Amino acid sequence: MTEKKHVTVPKDTRAYICSTCGAVSLDANNICKPEIKGTKSDWCGIKGSKPPAYCHNKVNNDRWQCRKCGLTAVNPELLCEPDRLDISQ
Repeated sequence: MTEKKHVTVPKDTRAYICSTCGAVSLDANNICKPEIKGTKSDWCGIKGSKPPAYCHNKVNNDRWQCRKCGLTAVNPELLCEPDRLDISQ
């Protein structure tokens, strides 16, 4: 069995940024307070903040954090080196 290779999206990919916790998502409905719309190049490589303790939008508690910069995202393809976070507790 071969391991699935992680593929990131291009730097010009449009995404939404949550103004509450800073998480990024390809879909505005998957984050708590989507007030900012940008592209991956707006945050890629910038050091992220501590991931949220929980998500206000309980329907999507799956979060990923980049091993390189610490940024939190709903979609792992938005990150260079994603690790799954457990914030559902």
